[in-house]
Amino acid sequence: MTLHATNPTWRRYLIALVQTAGLLALRALLVVLGLVVVPLALPFRRTDESTRQPFTASNGDWVLVTLPQWAWLWSNDRDGAVGDKRGWWHTNAPFGLGAHHWLSMLIWLAFRNPANNARFTRLMGCPVTECDFEFWGDEVVKDRVGQGGRRFLVATHRNTGRRYSGLYWVKTWSNKRALVVQIGFKGEPSDWAEDYSNDPSRQWKGLTFEVNPWKSIA
Repeated sequence: MTLHATNPTWRRYLIALVQTAGLLALRALLVVLGLVVVPLALPFRRTDESTRQPFTASNGDWVLVTLPQWAWLWSNDRDGAVGDKRGWWHTNAPFGLGAHHWLSMLIWLAFRNPANNARFTRLMGCPVTECDFEFWGDEVVKDRVGQGGRRFLVATHRNTGRRYSGLYWVKTWSNKRALVVQIGFKGEPSDWAEDYSNDPSRQWKGLTFEVNPWKSIA
């Protein structure tokens, strides 16, 4: 870990801005393509019965349901097509259909989590265990009361030199509202202190874009 006391150069900000703009445009294209790919792929979905288990916070069972390999980018290797293991989507899917209905799966994959597996590629995701990082600003920044601040982080892949940049800025207006700006990759310093040996997929930090001048932090 390298913490810099001075601000990053304008060149670093410019590179990060160009990189993020290009990747966001690519992601937008993948999201639009997903509106066609997901409905075509769902009839060929695969269910791994060996993963079946009760939802932790809802009635019914979770099971890993994924799209075929040719539609892998639009699938979801962690939660599958029925939502996370808590069962939140099973309870909150539209029209009371539950998570296992094909329409619920379509909405989960194409609208709520579009092109989800793109974050598991080195183009659209940062693999923490393969990178070194440096940052400027505050080590801990949260959209919570008393934890605002600003941080610019750059992770560099050890083998390829590929850089992943992310800006996180939280300015609290009150105990209930804050300006939140998060652009680029979502990695933060604490991610490099975690152990991912039991679940390597957790190391991947995806791309985000959030500019909210009045976010609730209550």
